[in-house]
This record gives sequence, structure tokens and C-alpha cells, in this order.
Amino acid sequence: MNRIIIIGGGAAGMAAAIRAAQVNPTAQITILERLDRVGKKILATGNGRCNLTNEMILPEHYHTQEPERLENLLSAMPYTRTVDFFQSIGLYCTTEDMGRMYPYCKQASMTLDVLLLALKRYKIRTVCSSHVVDISTRNHTFSVKTEDGTIYHADAVILTAGGRAAPKQGTNGSAYPLAVKMGHSYARLYPCLVPIQCKNNALKGLKGIRMTCQAVLYRGKQQLTEELGEIQLTEYGLSGIPALQLSCLLHIPPKETQYTIRLDLFPDWSYQELRSLLQQRVRQYPDAPLEYLLLGLIHKRVMYAICKALALEPLSRPASSLSKQEIDRLVSTLKGWKFPVTGTLSWEQAQVTGGGVFLHEIADDFASRRQRGLYLAGEILDVAGDCGGYNLHWAWCSGMAAGAAAAEYVSH
Repeated sequence: MNRIIIIGGGAAGMAAAIRAAQVNPTAQITILERLDRVGKKILATGNGRCNLTNEMILPEHYHTQEPERLENLLSAMPYTRTVDFFQSIGLYCTTEDMGRMYPYCKQASMTLDVLLLALKRYKIRTVCSSHVVDISTRNHTFSVKTEDGTIYHADAVILTAGGRAAPKQGTNGSAYPLAVKMGHSYARLYPCLVPIQCKNNALKGLKGIRMTCQAVLYRGKQQLTEELGEIQLTEYGLSGIPALQLSCLLHIPPKETQYTIRLDLFPDWSYQELRSLLQQRVRQYPDAPLEYLLLGLIHKRVMYAICKALALEPLSRPASSLSKQEIDRLVSTLKGWKFPVTGTLSWEQAQVTGGGVFLHEIADDFASRRQRGLYLAGEILDVAGDCGGYNLHWAWCSGMAAGAAAAEYVSH
């Protein structure tokens, strides 16, 4: 008993392999990767700089169907665990705004290079272009079958083959049937950190405009959450970090419920402060055309679109012609521009997978509670993090925990 098979050579898989080798130097560790190389998705993280982790690893930065269970797991995963792991294999970190931690060299490719060197040092075998299609167990031994018919035998298996997001980078959802084969079940999958599709006729002429605003997500009349930052308007809806963050809460398909995003274009001002400002401008320049009322405050095309939607036309009419009701409607829209959600872009544009194997089906060391000798880590589990290093942190730490536990298991 000393053989470990790791299915999936991404962040969680490589962390699991390295940690297993550190705990049990005599273990025979093999990574089976579907693509022609391991770690491909790592190269795309943090805009090519690899946002490794975050100093603020808190439950509120993650999304799951089982928040209490997640909180328990995260309590054993301080950001220092990721920092110490990388320092142990030769990579040092530095901190930037909002607690985001990057390699000191600011290169995602260097992160991968260090991981690959560690795999080599620990004599971890990697078999690429090896798509696992079946897994079975008999007499405490696992048989892992690949698409070309090759069968690998192991005493422990760590399943780290990712979710469904970004299939071009290796995650196509093929891990879930393997988990189900081993007795697991999973929460409905949905794309996260993905641009949101909305219905708003004004969008057609606003493509590419960026605005700093407060984006508030509602399901029906219930406010779910809000995000402050730069929103990008597109022909199909909303993008930018605030929109990507909000997408993580769309676990019920928009076809089955009613989501709405309201944009506050003046988050630093209250409703009354903005209303007073517009009234002051009307009094100061009563004969000025309406199109000058918001000059210097918001993008011209946004102003035109909002006025048109509110039927405040023609824009050449004098500002003094605005009634009290029209000013109220204008301020209400500027403080809560409504965008009904119709969906999101596809898995190809998503950065991470929402949903996944239920957390109550794994132990604290990420061992399966359904199959002895099986471990699960990374994106296959029902955990999706916000932007800012949270998803990679989960991958590294869950992978390390699973690797250490598997190494102890096969040594007995």
C-alpha cells in the first residue's frame, strides 16, 4: 500500500501531489491529466500574474449550499498555509491592495515553473493526454481507466479534475460522473465569475462604457448583496468585477426566478443630495438645455439613454421645464438604474464553477465519506470564491489537505 493516483493536474492536483510527497517520501504518486500539460489554467489567473491567495480568507468571500460546513473547513486554512507551502518549494509572495497576494516576481508562469520543479524533485510522475473515464474499487484497491484503455491501480485516489468553467483550460465537468460512481452527489452546477446578460433596451448604444457604481442584486423584492466597483456596459448586459461577483449568487437559473440588478451611478451621494444638486443646477441655469443638466457628472451616452428611457425629451427643452415628478424619476433612475437579469454568458467565459460535490460528503481532511481511500479537493466541491485569490487559495489548501491525508492513509 503506497500508491496514490491524482486525477487532474491543476492547482489542487499539483498541491496534493507535492504535499503527499512531503508527508510520505516513499509514496508512488502519479498525476493523470486530460490535457497535454499540467497547470494550464494557472497561467490565466490574476491577469497573468497569478493571484495566489488573499490575507482576508473569510467565509463571506465564498459561495456554497453549506455555509456552516465551509466555515469549519476554512478555519483550518489561513492564508499563511498557502504562503508557507510556496515558500517551501521556492516561491515568495508579496501583498497588494485588498489583501491580494502574488508571487514576488508577478508572473503566473513562474508559479507554474516552481510547481513543475517541485514535481520533478519529488519524483512525481505526470501522465498527460490521459482522460480518466472510469473508476472502480475492489479489495481496497482502485482501478482507474483512461480513454485509451490504460488501467492504473492505486491504494488511494485524489479527485481534483476541476469543474465545468473554462473548458479550454482543461475543466469540462468530466469529474462529476466519477464522483457519482463512488457514491457522491452534487449541487446543481452553474457558471460563476462570469458576465451577466440583462434586458435593457439602452444597452445597444452603450457598449464599452465603464462606470464606477454600486451594483445591487435582487431576487424578486429581496436584496441579496451589493458590490462597489467599475461596471462595464456591454451589448448583452453587464461585465466588470462587480458583475462577476454578483454572478456567484445566481445559483437558481433566471428562468426559474426573477433577478434584477440596480446600478447606483452616484454611490457617494444620497438620494436627497443628488436631488438637491440637480435642483440647484435648474435654478442656476433655467434656460440651459436639458442635456446640460448632468454635464460633467456622467457619461454623455448614459445621460442620453436614461433621459430617453424616461421620455425626458427633447433634450433641447429648457431645464426649468422639468416638473418635480420628472426630477424625482430622474434621480430614482440615477440611484437605481434597473437591469432585469436574463442569464449569464456560457461556461467558456466563466472563471469558476458554482455548485459541486456536497461538503457534508467529505471529512475535515477531505476524505470521502462515501468511499474509503478516496479524497476530493478543489473546484469539484461545492465552493466558489470571489475574485481576489480566493479560488486558488481553496485549490491549494484543499489539495494540500487531501494530499497529506492520502499519504498517511497509504503508509499504513
